[in-house]
Order: sequence, then structure tokens, then C-alpha cells
Amino acid sequence: ELFFAFEHEYRNVVDTMFFRSLYTFLWSLLFIIPGIVKKYEYLMVPYILAENPAMDRKSAFAISKRMMDGEKLKAFELTLSFLGWYFLSLITCGIVGIFFVNPYAEATMAELYAYNKAKAFQEGYIR
Repeated sequence: ELFFAFEHEYRNVVDTMFFRSLYTFLWSLLFIIPGIVKKYEYLMVPYILAENPAMDRKSAFAISKRMMDGEKLKAFELTLSFLGWYFLSLITCGIVGIFFVNPYAEATMAELYAYNKAKAFQEGYIR
């Protein structure tokens, strides 16, 4: 049971996350703006894979892209709302970040995923 996660779908998750980073990097080579757009387009991929680790890469990217249609600017603004918290974390050498800011930011992104998932169910492009 200790290595269950490594024996079942672990490679798929690692490959998909690697390609997510690679695609974002390659889009960033064009200019900064396309890289930022793709970062927010692929923002939901880790959450999709957490619920469906057996999902293939193309499906995860397609669902994430569809979930973030029209939501990228809102997600960017949501990320910008944490700048003050990240600055406070920088001032305290990361202590506030470890215990407060990072969990708060990750919980907020998980709620964004829950909202987008509910919207996707409502629109019918995921089941």
C-alpha cells in the first residue's frame, strides 16, 4: 500500500504536469503575454488530475482550456489580490507564507476550481 500511488497513474500525472510546464515555457519564449495567458489557461490541470489521475494529457488540457474560457482575467485579478500577502511573506523571510499565505492562496485556487467545475457541469461539457 505504501507505493500504491507510484504504481497507479503516477507516471501519467508527472508527464502531464511536465508538459504543462513545458508548454507554458515555450509560449513564454514568444513573448511574456502569451506565456501568462497559457499559464492561466492550464491553471486547472493539477486539480483535474487530482480528481482523475487516469485522464490523458490532451483531455486534461482541453477541459482546463474550456473551464478557463472567459475566466482568465478574473483568475489573473485573483492572483494579483495576493500581492500584498506575498510582500508580507517576503518581509518575514517566508514564515508568514508557509503558515498563512500559501495555504490561503492554494485554498482560494481550489475554490476557483470548484466554481469552474460546477459551471462546467452546468454547461454539460464534463460529466
